[in-house]
Amino acid sequence: MVKYITRRILQVIPMLLIVSFIVFFMIHLAPYDAIDAITTPNMSQEAIDLLRQRYGLDQSFLVQYVLWLKNILSGDLGYSLVTQQSISSELLTRIPNTIKLILPAYLTALIIAVSLGLLAGANKGKVIDRLIDGICSIGISMPTFWFAMLMIYLFGYRLNLLPIIGMHTVGQEGSFIDFFKHFIMPYFVLVVAFFPDLTRYVRSSTFSQLSEDYVMVQQSFGASKKEIFMKHISKNVLLPIVTQIGLALPMLVTGAIITESIFGWPGIGPFLMTATKGLDYPVIMAVMLLSATLVILGNLLSDVLYTIIDPRINQRGTK
Repeated sequence: MVKYITRRILQVIPMLLIVSFIVFFMIHLAPYDAIDAITTPNMSQEAIDLLRQRYGLDQSFLVQYVLWLKNILSGDLGYSLVTQQSISSELLTRIPNTIKLILPAYLTALIIAVSLGLLAGANKGKVIDRLIDGICSIGISMPTFWFAMLMIYLFGYRLNLLPIIGMHTVGQEGSFIDFFKHFIMPYFVLVVAFFPDLTRYVRSSTFSQLSEDYVMVQQSFGASKKEIFMKHISKNVLLPIVTQIGLALPMLVTGAIITESIFGWPGIGPFLMTATKGLDYPVIMAVMLLSATLVILGNLLSDVLYTIIDPRINQRGTK
C-alpha cells in the first residue's frame, strides 16, 4: 500500500507542473494587458514602461512563467496589483472563513443525501421515491443566487430575523450567537445547493446494487429487505461516497464563490470577484492554481482512501 500511495504522489508532481503552466498560459491569453489594471489614461509611456519592468511584465512569456513558478515554490504568491497586499496573507485570512461555511454545509448535505438516497432506493418506483426525485429536480434546477436572494428578502428584509451581510456585526466579532445569525442563511443556501446531486448519486448507486446477484442470493436465503439494506447494500453504496468526499476538497476553498459574494461573507468568493472585476491577474492566477491543485489532491485523497477501504484496488494497481 505504501508503494502504491508513493507512486500516486509522484504522479501528482508533473500534473501540478502542467496545471501551473496551463493556468499561467490561460491568463496570458486573456484579451487585456495586466498592466491596464494599475495604469490611468494620464500616465506617460515612460511610467507605464517602468511599471512593466517593476512587475517583470517586460520579460518573455517563459521567463515570466519561470519567475512566477519559482516564487510559488518558495511560498510567495505575489502581491495584488490593485491593493498591493500580499496574496498569501489574504488567502490565509480568507480560507478559514470559507471552510467555516463550506464544511458544515457539505457534511449536512452529505448526511441528508445518504438518508434520502437510501430511502428512495429502498422504495424504488413508489411515491416516496418519486417525491425525493422531484425535490432533487427542484433543487438542481433552482439557481443558487436566486434562492439566496429569496432568503435575504424573506428572512433579512421582510421578517428582519437574520442579518443580511457579513460574518459578524461590527463590534461583536467575538460573539458566537452573532456569528451563528450571520451563518444560518448562507449555510442553508449551500445545503440546498449541495444535497440534490449527492442524493441522486446515492439513489442511482442503490438502484445498481439492487440488481446485483448477491441481493438475489440473500433473498433466496430468506433475508429480509431491511437486513439486506443494513448489512450489504448500504455498505456497498457508501464506498463510492468516499470518492465524492475526496472530490469535495476543492469546494472547501472555491465552492461558494457566488453565495459568499451575495452574503458578503469574507471568504475566497468576494476576493476572487473583486480581483476579476479589477483585472488583478496575480490574484486570479493564485486562486485558479489553488483550486486546480486541490482538484488533483482531492483525486489523490480519494484514491488513497479507496485503497485503505478496499485493498483489492491496490493489488490491481500494482500489477
